[in-house]
Parts: sequence; C-alpha cells; structure tokens
Amino acid sequence: MWWARKQLRDVYAALEAATSYPEWLAAAEAHDRLTGADAWRADDTSPHYDAVALRASQRRLAALRASEDGLGLAAELSADLYRHLGDLSSPELYGTAMAGTKHLVGEYLDQVEASMRWLASHPIPGLPPGEVIRRFEAAWKVFGCSALLLSGGATLGFHHLGVVKALFELGLLPHILSGASTGAMIAAGVCTRSDDELRAMFADPDRIRLDGLRPAGLGQAASQRALLDPDQLYAVLKHNVGEATFGEAFVRSGRELAISVSPTRARQKPRLLSWLTSPDALVARAALASSALPTLFPPVQLTARAADGREVPYIPAERWVDGSIYGDLPMRRMSRLFNANHFVVSQTNPHVLPFVRHHGRRGLQPALVGLVSTTVRGQGQWATDVGRRVVPERGGGRVVNQLHALFAQDYQADIQIHPQFHWGLYRKIIANPTRADLTGFLREGARSVWPRVAMIRDQTRIGRVFRDVVGRPALG
Repeated sequence: MWWARKQLRDVYAALEAATSYPEWLAAAEAHDRLTGADAWRADDTSPHYDAVALRASQRRLAALRASEDGLGLAAELSADLYRHLGDLSSPELYGTAMAGTKHLVGEYLDQVEASMRWLASHPIPGLPPGEVIRRFEAAWKVFGCSALLLSGGATLGFHHLGVVKALFELGLLPHILSGASTGAMIAAGVCTRSDDELRAMFADPDRIRLDGLRPAGLGQAASQRALLDPDQLYAVLKHNVGEATFGEAFVRSGRELAISVSPTRARQKPRLLSWLTSPDALVARAALASSALPTLFPPVQLTARAADGREVPYIPAERWVDGSIYGDLPMRRMSRLFNANHFVVSQTNPHVLPFVRHHGRRGLQPALVGLVSTTVRGQGQWATDVGRRVVPERGGGRVVNQLHALFAQDYQADIQIHPQFHWGLYRKIIANPTRADLTGFLREGARSVWPRVAMIRDQTRIGRVFRDVVGRPALG
C-alpha cells in the first residue's frame, strides 16, 4: 500500500514538473494505470452513450467503405453523426481518466474521419465532383464550427499566449478567434501572422514588446480623465500586431478574427469587429479600443484604411471602450457571424476567475463554491438592475450600466481553460510584465491546456476534417 502511495506521489510530481505535453501525457497515463482509470477507458460501457450502437456504427461505416458504396456511406454518416456526437460531447466522459476518455470514443471518431476523407477523395457514381464538395459545404454549415474565445484580464491575459502556443503546436488551434481587452491584443497578434510567422514569434518571444502601460502626465491625465497613456499602448500594439486591416489579416493568416468593443453611449450597441463586418478597419486600433478600460484609458476612435491608403476615422461619431464590459465572451454574435456553435474559452478576467474554477468538478467544495458564485452573481445583477433604473445617466448611470453588463454576461462555455488561481496573481493585474513573467505566463498557459487536450481534440475533430475538405472561405 505504501509503495502504491509513493508511486502516485511520484506521478503527481512528474505531472507538476512536466515541461511539454508528451511529458505530461506520459505521467497522466502512469496515473491512470495506478488508479485503474486505464481499465475504465478500455471498458466500452457508459451511461452517457449506447456502446452497442457505436460499435455497430463503426462496422457499418467500415463495410460501406470496403464495398465502395459512396452514396450509402454518405447517408449512413449523415444519420450517424447527429445520433452519436451529442452523447460523446458529455463532459463527464473526460472526468475519470487524466489521459483521455473511453477508447471507444476515439475508435468511433477514427471511423468517422476515415469515412469523410474517403468520400472527399473517391469518385461517387452519379455525383459530379463539384456536387460532393457542395454537399460537404452544406453539411459543415449544419454541423457548425469551433471557436477560441480569449477573455479580458489585464496583465493576466498574457496567459492566453501560452494557451494559443500549446493549441497551435498540437494542431488544435481553432481558425476562429475572438478577443476582448487583453484577449483582443493576443488574438490580434495571432491572426495577423501566418503559421510560419507565428512559429517564429513563439520561438523568440523576446521580440514581443511588453511596455504598453505608461502613466499619463498630470495634464494629460486631467484632460483625458484617464491614468494611462493610450499613445504608448498603441505604439506597442502596432509593433506587436502590425498595421493590417481585418481583411488583410484574414488573407495573411487564414484565421478569422473578431474583436469586441463596448460603446460609450447608452443607446449604442456593442460591436464585434471582423473581416465580415469591418474588413477595412485597422486591427491594432480595434485592439486599443477593446483594451480601453474606463479610468485607465480614455475612449478610443476606431480607424480604417481608405482606398488611397490613408488612415481615416471609422464610425466617426462614436468612441469605444473595453470590450469585456459588454462582450467578454460574445458567443451569440460569434454564432451569427461565423456559424460557431462550439466554444473553447481561455478565461483570465480577475472578477470571473474565482467563480468559474468549480465548473465540471465534483465534490462538496465545488458545489458550495458554485452556490456562492451563483448567489453573488444573481444578487449583483439584481442590485445593478435596480440601480440603472433609478440612477440618471449623468449621475453615474453609465457606470451602473457597465456593472450590470458585467454581472449579466454568460461566462460558461463548452470547454473552459484558466490558469491555476491564487490571490498573488492580483498583484500583477495592472503592471507591465517582465520577461520572466512572460516566460511564466507561456508555461502556465500551456499547462492549463494539457488536461483539456483530449476533450478539445475529440470535440473539434469533425470540424477540423470539414475545414480540411472544404477549405477556408474567400474574402469578398
């Protein structure tokens, strides 16, 4: 017994010391062997799906490919996917073993992927090649897409860099990204670079400027009613992001970027800037607006590139502030714009982190934390709703509206990624990170991804095959 406990302690030490996903995975597999979770993975049965039906589906798909019955395979695949995928996305399937879920799940997805690629690469009697791709496009639209949403979080948002790096290196980075506040800065830096440029940035992170926060002078602070210098942050953003428009960024990277900005007027709606809604708007300027937290930065005028190359005002009458206020995780708008219906969230907002860590965990403590967080959120939403009804706009009503928006937002998603929470993080919220801090954010960001890799890989797998087969959309 003592020897088993020692082995388990050694495994936990190896998990903590891992510096790469292969190292972490080897330790996770050792953990599963010691705890018996590997036997659970090998056992087909589960209350979350019909194991007999899954095995039968695998046999039918394999037989249809072997007989080269393309029309039959397409019909079987269409019916089969929508029967089983909802069951296989249950979070409970990923809560027992550290290294992954039931082997049956992966084996079924293997058969589905093989069938999709067979249909895309083999002639089907009675169907011209163009019709096959058209049917794939229609099926992809029904199936939907996955998106990565990067929250706000001030300096803590640099954790997103490690998240993106880990997903990119594992081939799991969604092609649709949104960002708010610091998340907008990170998403912008990712989506304005080609894959080769992104690899180069991660290979040499010292090229990233980290000096975006500089106190404004007394006169400037008084005139702009904000404590920090927006020109300094904009200069850093242009260095890190470049001067591309949303349309140019999409052409360069193949990734679809969305940046959330919040209005300063009560009757104006928040915006989600993208190559679809604002192809000529400048990405760096949108990231600046999305990061303009009131009292720290003044509201920002968006700009666009005119046909003659000049930088001109975009929506000239409006000014914009921090995107996290009204759209930290703009899932509904992402669904409308990009047909996204599966969301992976990297969450670093300091007012959200204490209340999301319990989700997906079992036991009394997570249940109590969930109860407290739900109560706090509900009471805060009620109190600010009352406040915005009685406080006039010029008497603090705008602030009350913004607080209500923070309480009312939905911060839950299909897959949640967040750093290990500790109160010491709050000391670094509004400070330029050091090079050592950046190294730590990259490391901890990657470590927060590794326990979610199996779920992300499985739940985004069919969507990634659709994108491989159909290709990316065209600009214009």
